[in-house]
This record gives sequence, C-alpha cells and structure tokens, in this order.
Amino acid sequence: MTAGWRSLALWSVAALVVAATAVSFVLWGRNGAAYLIDMVQTYCF
Repeated sequence: MTAGWRSLALWSVAALVVAATAVSFVLWGRNGAAYLIDMVQTYCF
C-alpha cells in the first residue's frame, strides 16, 4: 500500500512540475520575461 501512495505522490509532483513549466512558457510567450520576473518578485518578496 505504501508503494502505491509513493508512486501517486511522485506522479502528482511530476504533473505539477509539467503544468508549472507549461504556464511559465505561455506567460513568457505572451508578456515576455519581465512579466515572469515581476510576478515571482511580487509573490516571493
């Protein structure tokens, strides 16, 4: 049972990474790098 949850968690993390990468490429293409940098700065600092 533990191996199943571990596998599910791994796939979930991988899916989140792929989704975050896709969103960052879409935002980069629409608004340029400055938009992403400003967004990270706003949410992180």
